[in-house]
This record gives sequence, C-alpha cells and structure tokens, in this order.
Amino acid sequence: MKKTPMKTLFYMMLIMSTMMSITATSWLGVWMGLEINLLSFIPLISNQSMFSTSSIKYFITQTLASIMLITSFITLMMSLFNQHKEIIYMMMAMSILMKMGAAPMHFWFPEVMEFLEWKNCMLLMTWQKIAPMIMMSYIDINQLFMTVIIIMSATVGAILGLNQISLRLILAYSSINHMGWMLASIQTSMTNWMLYFMVYSLLTMLISFSFKSNNMNFINEMFINKNNHKIDKLNSAIAFLSLGGMPPFIGFLPKWILMQELMQTSMYLTSMTLIVSSTITLYFYMKMFLSAGILSFKENKWLKNNFFIKNKSLMLMNMISTLGLMLSPMILK
Repeated sequence: MKKTPMKTLFYMMLIMSTMMSITATSWLGVWMGLEINLLSFIPLISNQSMFSTSSIKYFITQTLASIMLITSFITLMMSLFNQHKEIIYMMMAMSILMKMGAAPMHFWFPEVMEFLEWKNCMLLMTWQKIAPMIMMSYIDINQLFMTVIIIMSATVGAILGLNQISLRLILAYSSINHMGWMLASIQTSMTNWMLYFMVYSLLTMLISFSFKSNNMNFINEMFINKNNHKIDKLNSAIAFLSLGGMPPFIGFLPKWILMQELMQTSMYLTSMTLIVSSTITLYFYMKMFLSAGILSFKENKWLKNNFFIKNKSLMLMNMISTLGLMLSPMILK
C-alpha cells in the first residue's frame, strides 16, 4: 500500500485539529483538538515502525501534559477550589508549556528533534506551536510566573545551544529561545505574536528546506556540502543572521517592535534578558557559517560554475528576508 494517501490524511488531520483547538469555545474542545493533533502527528514522525524513539518520547510527554491539562480544567469547572484559582491556572500553563517545549519543561524537545527528518522538524518548530501559544493567551496567569518562564526559556535556549554540533539540536535550542520571545509578545498583544510567529516560521522553513535539499545534519557539512555552491552558502548565512535578529534583515522587525512594547510597560529585566540571549544565539549562528565562509587552501576556486543557483525558490524567499525590513514601512503603513 502506498504511504502518500495516508500521509495526506494525517496532514489534513493535523491542520484540522489545530483549527479545532484555536476555534473551540470550551476547554474540552481545546483538549480534544490537541489529542487529535497528537494522534495525527505520531504516524508522521515514525520512520519505519510505530515504535521509533522520537515518537515514543513525544507521545509520553504529550500524554502527561494532556492529563495535567484535563485534570486542571475539570477542577476549575467543578469549582472545588475557587480560592486557589491562581494555582490551577498555573497548572494549566505548565501543561501547555510542556506541550510546546518551553523551559523548564524543554528536556524532551531536543531529544525528539535530533532523530526527526527535516520536514518533521519544521512542523515541530512551527505548526505544532500554534495551538499551545494561542491557549496561553486564554489563561489569566500571574505576571511574575510568566516573567520567570520567559527568562528561563530565553536563557536555556541561548546557553545550551552554544556547544552543539548537530544542526537539529542548534535549531531546537534556538526554538526554545524564540519561545521566550513569543511568550513575551503574547503578554503585550496578539498582533505582536502573530507578526513574530510569521517571521520566525518563514525563516525556520527557509533554513530547514535548505538543510533538507543539501542533506546536511552537522556543522562541518555546511563547509563540505556547500563548497561548490557559493550562493547557497551565502543564502544560509543571511537566513541565520535574520533569524538571530541582525538589524538589516526582517528578523529584526518583530524583536524591535516587542522591545518597544516591553520598555513602555516597564519590563526592563525581561527586555535585558531577551536582548542578551538573542546576542548569544546570534554568536552560535555566526559560528555555524563563518567556518564555512572563510576561504582555505582546501576549498575549490571561485569558478563560474560555483555560482549556480541550485534552488531559485529558496533564493527568492531569502531576498524577501533581506529586503523585508526596508519594505516593512510600506506593509505596516
């Protein structure tokens, strides 16, 4: 039996379950959407058998988070602990944070990412975060609790990404760092979160497709595989600079807007932590392609054939990333 129709079915279920979660009018509907999402994503991340390491780790973690979530909102609906509603809201938030892989419940996220294919990594870093992020905006959470979570996500993602050589692990810890930014943007307004998430998803997909097309898994392969493709090498470098928030690129725009919002609401500690962590992530992004970009005697000469553009669609998306900050005044006018 061909796998393509089955994969199409699971992809459709994945999309519909996320839509079901974000449009539900009750917590039970949200929970049902998340469970359908889980059951449709498990077959997609399983390689040959249903008992692959990544799928089992993902299933166990998501099941524990779902049990915690349904217990907390049933307790809330039964009104048994009206005087302790803040604690129940924190339990719900912790279960949602576990589902999206934010710190301090992030330990499963890099381990699952390490053994996935690039297209599934892209789904886990982008699409699978939509429903939990929107659910976080529904909950009235203590400001101090959210500040601690934002600072932990930003710090953990930045520091643990420093000593990694696997491209999947680097992007996993980068995603944890960006979750701190996205949670902070949810605290300000959903418009800021939508802008940040759209830019982050665009850049993550661009990088993931580039790695998939060149079959790259480790940092040293960025030098070896892209030796004869100088434009692709430059393409990846620009995409990473944009993801890190370097000012000339589109990745700087949502961070700039969020910084203004945080400073206006006097969240100085959160702002400082996010800026420092973003600088650290930018350092290990640059470490990835600087070794690939520096010429050495082992590298081929700059021949005309080396400038052949392998993937024109990725190049077009990268041009949008490059020119995005200059075009943003026209978009936001």
